[in-house]
Formats: sequence, C-alpha cells, structure tokens
Amino acid sequence: MWFFIVGAIVYALWYFSVPMPWPAPRPGETPFLPTRGTLVQTGLLLMPESISLWFGGGEMPLGLLDRLGVILIAAILLLFSYALGEFLLVRLKLIDFFGRVDGIVLRLAIGLTIVSWSTAVLGMCGLLHRPLAIVLSLAILFVALGSAWKKQLFAPRDREAETDESNDTQPEGESWWWLLAAAPLCLFIVGVSILPPYEYDVLEYHLLVPKEWHMIGQIRVLPNNVYSGMPMGAEMWALLPMVFLTGNQAWLTGALVGKLIIGLFTLLTAGLLYGAGKRLVGVWGGRAAALAAIAVPWLTYQSGTGLVDGVWAFFTLAAAYPVLIVLNSPQEEEHRDGLAILSGLMAGMAFSVKYPALLVVVLPVFALWIFAAKRDWRLLLMYVVAVTVVVSPWLIRNTIDTGNPVYPLAGNVFPTDVRPQEQIDQWNRAHQVPVSADGSRYSISQLSSGIMTAFGRSPWAGLAIVPLAICGLFTPNRKLVVPLVILLAVCWIVWWGFSHRLERFLIPAIPLGCMLAGVGAQKLAPFVAGRVALRVWLGLGLFVAFMLVNQTQSIKLDPRVFVSLDALAKSHTAAPVTFLNENVAPGDAVLATGDAALFYLQPPVFYHTCFNDSTMIQLVDMTKEERQAHLAEANIAWIYVHWGEIERFRSPGNYGFPSDVTRELFAQMESQGVLEPADYQLGNPENPSVVIYRVLPPGSP
Repeated sequence: MWFFIVGAIVYALWYFSVPMPWPAPRPGETPFLPTRGTLVQTGLLLMPESISLWFGGGEMPLGLLDRLGVILIAAILLLFSYALGEFLLVRLKLIDFFGRVDGIVLRLAIGLTIVSWSTAVLGMCGLLHRPLAIVLSLAILFVALGSAWKKQLFAPRDREAETDESNDTQPEGESWWWLLAAAPLCLFIVGVSILPPYEYDVLEYHLLVPKEWHMIGQIRVLPNNVYSGMPMGAEMWALLPMVFLTGNQAWLTGALVGKLIIGLFTLLTAGLLYGAGKRLVGVWGGRAAALAAIAVPWLTYQSGTGLVDGVWAFFTLAAAYPVLIVLNSPQEEEHRDGLAILSGLMAGMAFSVKYPALLVVVLPVFALWIFAAKRDWRLLLMYVVAVTVVVSPWLIRNTIDTGNPVYPLAGNVFPTDVRPQEQIDQWNRAHQVPVSADGSRYSISQLSSGIMTAFGRSPWAGLAIVPLAICGLFTPNRKLVVPLVILLAVCWIVWWGFSHRLERFLIPAIPLGCMLAGVGAQKLAPFVAGRVALRVWLGLGLFVAFMLVNQTQSIKLDPRVFVSLDALAKSHTAAPVTFLNENVAPGDAVLATGDAALFYLQPPVFYHTCFNDSTMIQLVDMTKEERQAHLAEANIAWIYVHWGEIERFRSPGNYGFPSDVTRELFAQMESQGVLEPADYQLGNPENPSVVIYRVLPPGSP
C-alpha cells in the first residue's frame, strides 16, 4: 500500500512535468512548451473562458434541438443492435452468464458487429441504393436470430454472473458517487462525439469514403483513395443511416450518427471494464478500471474527432474478456463454446476495424485460447471460424477488387496487387519504422523513448493507470495478470517494432492497462488507507483529464458542445471548399489535387490521395483540344490545386506525391486558354499555396 502511495506521488510529479504539444511559434517568438501541470493550473484559472467556449464564445449560434434527429437515429440503431446482441447471446447460451453492466455492453457490441457485417455484405452486393432490400435483409436476420429468444422470454433465469461481494469492504452503492464524479467527463465525451468532424484522417477517409460509397451505391475499392481498401467496420455505422435518409445533407446526418456511435465506445469501454473488473477482480477493481479509462484524454480525443482507434481498443478488451473468464474460472465448462465464439466475433470485429488487430488481438487471443482449451481443439476451431466469418467480407472484397486480400498492405507479397511497384514502395516507405537522426530504427534511445511513451510520457495519457497497473503486477492472481501483461507486451512490440510508431496506435493497449490497474486497486481496497488513496488518486485523475481535454490549443479538441451543428460544419469547412460549394453550378464537377480531405465538398469531385495516380496524369501529354474534350466529357468546370499540401507531402520524410503535378503544367494550360485563375487564391500571389481555376469552354478568347 505504501509502495503505491509513494510511487503515485513520484509518478504524479513526473506526469505534471511532461510538456504538452502547442502551436508552433511565429517567426521571432520564443517556443512555448507548457507542461501538463502548467496546463492544469491554466485550466483552473481560465475555466470561465473554457465554459464560454462550450457556447462558442458568444459569437456563434447555439443549438441543442438540432441534435435530436441524430440522437434519435443513433438510439434506434443502438436499440436494434441491442436486440440482435440479446438474440445471439441466447443462441450462445450466455443470456444469463454476464452481469448487468457488462451484459448490456456486450449486447450492444455484438449487435453493432452484426449490423456492421450486414451493411458491409449488402453494400458489397451493390444494394446501397435499394433501402427496401436492406430493410428486408435486416428483418429476415432479426427474425432468424430472434426465433430462439422468444422461448427464453418468460423462462426462469439464473443470475450466474452476480458475484459474491461479501469480501468487499465498500458497498456497491458507492459506485453511484463515482458515477457522479465521472459525469462531467462522460457528458463532455457525449457532447463532442456528436459534433461535425474536422480531423484530417476523418475528413480524408474515415467518413469521406462511406460518403462516396453512398453516392455510388456500392462498397468497393476506389481507384482515387487507397484507404478505401482498408476494412471499415466502424464506418458502417455511418454508412447505414445514409442509405435511409433523404435530402442533400443525408450524407452529413448519417456521418454524424456514425461519429456519435464511434464516440460512445469510450463509455462502452468503461462499462465493459467495470463489469469485467467486478467479475474477475472485485468491485473496487471494476470501479478503478472504468474510471481510469474515462480519465484518459486520448480516448476523449478519439470520441471527439471520430477516429476509430478507440473502437479497436474496445474490441481488443472484448475479445480478451471471454478467454480471461475461462482461464480464471475453469469450472465454466458448459459455457466455454459460447465464450470461444463470442471471443472470435469480437476479435474479428477488431480486425474489421484495423488491420494491425491481426497481430495485436486475433493471434495473441488465439494463443491464450490454446492454453485455456486444454486439448479441446473444438474451442480453437470455433474461435477461428468466428473471426473468419466477421472479417471475410473485407478480405474477399479486396481480393476481387485488387488481387490483394489485405490491400494496401503486403503489396510485395501478392503479385496480383493492382498497384505499380512504385506505389507499393511509396506506401511501404511511408509506413515503415521511423529512422532517428543517426539513421537507426532500433537504437537504445528509441527503445527508451518507446518504453516511456507506453508508461505515460505521451501528453494525452491518463494519470491514473500506470501506478495502479504496476501495483497490479504484484498480486498473486497470475492467471489474470500474466495474460494481461502478455497482451500489453504484444501490443507494444507490434507498435514499436513493426509500425511507424504513431502514438494513437497504442490506444488498444489502454483498456488492457486499465484492467491491470483495476487489479492493483483491488489489492489496495482492503486497507482503509488504501481506499482513501484510491479515492484521492482516481478523483485527481478525473479532474486532471477534465482540465486537459478543455485545453483546446494543446489537445486540439473542439469543445463547442452547445453550438449549432450547421455553424460548426461551416467553421470546419476549409475556405477553398466553401468557395467551391458556393460557386460550382449544379451538374458541374471539380477536379482536385493536393487536398484529399474533401468530406465537406458538395459538388461531384475527382480527386486522389498521395498514394494514388494523380487526377492530372491524363492531362499531361494532351494537346489543348484533347484537354478541353477530356474536361468537358467529365463535366469538370473547376480545378482546385492545393500547392501547400503538395509541398508538405513532397517534403523530406513525408509520404511523397505524384510527380506529374507541376506549376509548369498549369501555366501551360493557362497559356493555352484551357484554364483561367478564379477570384480565389491563398498565399503569395507569385507563388500561391492554393489556386482555384475556372475551366474555359472551347472557343473562348
């Protein structure tokens, strides 16, 4: 106990001394790197300003009723998913196996997995423009899964998951006080989850690709966006509402529904941690694990931006939970089949969200099942089949469209990959392990930096996890601690050893670390001083997280939770995109190069990411007449060039950009009378960073 108290104090002093990211200084200014401690102090002093920012600082129209439609659609989708999850738990003979909280969360997770899988399959069959066919398919699925459920409706139920809490010195009722303490962060998470997106990756592919699939009526690999080849299981919750909505803004409303559901996974993760921790460790363990997750700014950031790493993190924990139950309760013989299938479904969904889940979730959890099965190879087969069923639509789609089931990865492994070798090499270079200043990829300094990042050096890491997790390492329950440590180690090894080491790719380790922290909390709970220390430590973690997530210049999280959605969408729309939305005539199209974050662009657009063939490549070797005919055939009336983005991609160490896009090419087309600069450009007139051209009709002077 005293080891934890002293260690927590030392860790807190170090934690508050870590610098947070801050906007780059202007020329002549002194760089400013505030520490987390400085930002917490500033947050206290500027809390009135932070609250004012929730309302747009008094400069933007407010709106709450405009969220009701999005919330209603999301609620319907969640209720439908809950029912599907309950139906499948009946089939797996697990309907009464889990507790109240983890049971609710797993029902939602199972149902959302089924909805995602169904939407993907139907979309790949080209039915996105046939909502009636989708309704009939989902109705058949609902009835088929629910046929066994109705027999259980009035059957007596044994609450097998209710644990004996007689050894817990604190009553379960105290959880309500902790729920109240966590309420500000929980409400903030919900508030930012529903806001229009603004993060680059979300605008470039997480929500842009579903929008394009909705427009063309089919899920397929798009030739202009390499990221459309990745599995997008989480994005299906945005695509499905788009199918049933009408109007010019159906794509935006559907995207907001999907973003809200994605954002809620932070709360689902906390709920699953509470239920799993209570079952495997005890009440204090579940409580501490859940609160530690809520107090991680990274997870709040995921919810607010619409990035899907938090979804992958949830399914990492959900895949491990069933096998942890089997390892710690060998007497559960009659439920092992259902638990193996459930674990496979959750692991398959993690794989359907992000490719790295194969190494971080699917294979490590399979290894744990080998140990837990004890020669019952049937369990392993069930797990493998469940994983395969969930992820196979994405792999089959990629194989058909590109010849590579894990496109755009492993391009050199599959000779049938549709990309030329130059693009495969470009992708591999961009996603390889980064090189340090001395040219090394695996130096001692990089190893030390990677370890410290995992232990909380990341500016957006939570305060509460690390000391409690270290305390959990010394508990005697090795059947729980060792698997958690193995999973954490695998996650870190894959991140540091095989990826480009983006910090947010460590997010799937957070729930596992929180569970280990719950183990440590339960070790302290029997002592009065330990419970006092836990209350102080967890309360401080919640408080610090709330302060940090409201430091908008550092965490870059939009906190304007009470501002009109329409006003927010306009504020997140880039100025060139706004110009095009206002000036492009109906029926005309835009050709864009450089900028691929075009989610808010409303006219039809031809664009490309830096890893795809340029949209300009066909114009390079054409004559004036051929260029005019090519543009006219596609109804392209405007060309949008973002030289700032092109130069960023071409900068040393960046992704690279197709070489056929040059200023000389556009100067030539101007001199030919094919293009003329519009009234919009940004930057130095001699060397502008953004130029929008108007395509001149043939015969123009």
